[in-house]
Amino acid sequence: MFVAVVSLVTAVVLTLTNPTEISSPALQVVALVTLLAAFLYFIWAAEPYRRRVGQRTYAVVYGLVLVACLLNSLSQLGTNLNVRDDWGPVCVALVVMIAGPYRPPGEIIVSTVVGLLVVNASVVPHLATLTGTSPIASFVIVSAPTLALGVGAAIYSSTLIAELHGLRASAAQARELRDVIDGREAVADFLGYSIAPLRDDVLPFFHDVKQRDELTPADVVRASELSSSLRRSLVHSQLAEPLAELAGVFIDPQNLSRRLSEPQRAALRVLLGFLAEQPSVRRNNVSFSFMVENDTIRGAVEGAFTADRSLSSRVAPFLGLMRLSFTGVTTEVTADSVFVEFHLS
Repeated sequence: MFVAVVSLVTAVVLTLTNPTEISSPALQVVALVTLLAAFLYFIWAAEPYRRRVGQRTYAVVYGLVLVACLLNSLSQLGTNLNVRDDWGPVCVALVVMIAGPYRPPGEIIVSTVVGLLVVNASVVPHLATLTGTSPIASFVIVSAPTLALGVGAAIYSSTLIAELHGLRASAAQARELRDVIDGREAVADFLGYSIAPLRDDVLPFFHDVKQRDELTPADVVRASELSSSLRRSLVHSQLAEPLAELAGVFIDPQNLSRRLSEPQRAALRVLLGFLAEQPSVRRNNVSFSFMVENDTIRGAVEGAFTADRSLSSRVAPFLGLMRLSFTGVTTEVTADSVFVEFHLS
């Protein structure tokens, strides 16, 4: 609205202060009305709570301003003495400038080039009557505002787009971090550190509810019972079996496992305990190791078993818990083995 007021006031003032250079008042009035229509449409289209300024909308606005510029030039045919008091090039430059917050930089550059062609074309019919400046100076005078404001608008647009992409990336990163934190808190706060109730009761209960896709009153009661049982089991969490006893091979020469948090220990106990209980898996074939590689602590769980096609689907919930508790988790489940690698932060 501010740019519209500036453009219209400039056009009206320059028209009233230079009446002797207007050979066709009718064309001048039509030019002013066209300029007014262009900015009224722009203001309506840019209303932030209703719509946005698309490519077609801006093309209509810009086209109307260019037409107003040409009509202003034609209204002074044969009587124009100096291009300094022509309002057409000024209004073209202003409407290019205001494209910065609405259109991408490539489109603004194209609009700037088109505007330069039009404003220079508006000077050509007056070359024979211009007395205040030389033809070259006249072309420079009408081109400078459009070129300067067009380049500025393109730079502003590219900067704004870069900032918006940065904000979007930051928001996505924050959302991902929040999901990880929420997942780890869910493991610690709801599942607790007890393994047996998780293996025997909680996961089968969740699996059953998910398959039925329905939560019944009985499920609510059962969930309350499981929650109470898990809370009671927390007092025994420190007495849970050591991780080394859940695997046939335990490799940790630097005692890196001491850095595990309780939720991470719980997730590992769940996975190792599940593998150890499978008829197709021998405890001696389950290995658990820690190593330091490039200043990063890596852990690995590997289990070999006889052919068991259903094991890959049954182990999936436990791999999901590992992803909630650790970073950089990679898994590989084949017909006869399970391999899980994770980073210890």
